[in-house]
This record gives sequence, structure tokens and C-alpha cells, in this order.
Amino acid sequence: MGGLLYKNFFYLKIEIIVIAVLQLICSVSVFFVAVSARGVDEAVMQDNMMLNIIVYFCAFYLVSLFDMGLFAADEKRVSTCFIISTPKGAKSHVQSKYYTLLIMNLAILFCCMITDTISCVLADSILLNCSSFLVLFFSGNLILTAFGVPFTIRFGSANGGNIKVATAGVIILIAAIYFLFGDISIFMAENPVDNIMKWLESGNVLLILSFIPYIAVILYYISYRISLALYLKGAENYD
Repeated sequence: MGGLLYKNFFYLKIEIIVIAVLQLICSVSVFFVAVSARGVDEAVMQDNMMLNIIVYFCAFYLVSLFDMGLFAADEKRVSTCFIISTPKGAKSHVQSKYYTLLIMNLAILFCCMITDTISCVLADSILLNCSSFLVLFFSGNLILTAFGVPFTIRFGSANGGNIKVATAGVIILIAAIYFLFGDISIFMAENPVDNIMKWLESGNVLLILSFIPYIAVILYYISYRISLALYLKGAENYD
């Protein structure tokens, strides 16, 4: 498994460098917001927290843009025949892909958690803490990956990427429909950020959000089992 993980990260070396640079930019941006927020009142601090949340979201979203390169390099009939002939076979190959994507997302989560902790110290306020959002972004990435990877295994990296984009598009569409026809009074108030935070911390919503990480892990495992079943079928389409 160690050799397969090394191979995967070697394939993604350029993407990892780009992600590392972008993560550094995100961290510096959060630190700048934290320093500028030092000593301000609670309302302004919450606005600054929302800016940090947007930056963290971009950091996680950028990871999901690069993961299709992990599969493209192995989409050749020669590579597939070699993989199947190895002692560990297709099972370890598919496992290594899921482990690689999980490690990348965990690395971003770790970096963002460290950044978030330092930002609270710089701002001298716990109000900038975004750890709960970081866990949700991490879980959301796992869910998107869980939907996209089986299609990538079965139909190729290009189609898998399209499925992931389509999944994200459906989520955005649902949100847009809600904004058009749902109750958006919470966003029209004098202090919408405060209202949003209170809504997220309300009983039913908080209970639902607390289950999302567990749902993400379950879906990720189910996705692995589906991908394992589809691998040989998808390999028949490789040139």
C-alpha cells in the first residue's frame, strides 16, 4: 500500500505544490483578517468570521478541483493489466485512491485548523473560531468525492469530474430555488450574520449538522465498495 500511495502522490506532485501555495495564501489572508479584527466589537468580528469562512471554503473547494488527475494516469489498458496481475490486485489500487483523497482532505483540514487557532490568538477573540465550519467543509468534500469517484472508476476521469461538478451544481440550484421562493427573512435582517449563527446553533439544525460527518464517512465507505465492484467493468473502456 505504501508504494501505491507514493505513486499516487507522485502523479499529483504538481497539484500538491499548487494546493500548498494556495493554502499558504489562504492562511495569510485569514491572519490579515484576524489582525485587522483585533479590538473591534462583536458585530464586526462576526463579519470578519464570515470572510474567513469564505476563505476556508475556497481552500477545500480547490482540493476537489485537482483530484481527477489522480485517476487519469492509470486509465490505460497496459496499466490496468499490470494492476490486476499484482498480488494485491484491483482492491489495493482502488483503496489507495480513496486513501490518497482522504489524506489530502485531512491535510487541508489540519492546516485550516492550525490557521484558525492562530487567527483566534492574533485577534484575541474566540469569535473568529470556525472549526465547526471546517469539519462541515471537510465532510462536504468527502460526500462530493463519494459521489464522483465511482463514476470516474466506471466512465473515466473526465466523466467523473463532470459528475462531481453536476452534483455541486444541483446543490447550488437547490439553494438558488430556496432563495427565490423560500423564507429568506433571516438574510434581510439588520444583522444577518448574527441571525445565521443563531439559526445554525438552534436545536434541530444543530442536530442535523452534527450527523453530517458520520454520514460523510459512511457514504465514503459505500462509495469505495461500489468503485471496487465497478473497476474491472470500467477498465474495459481504457485504450
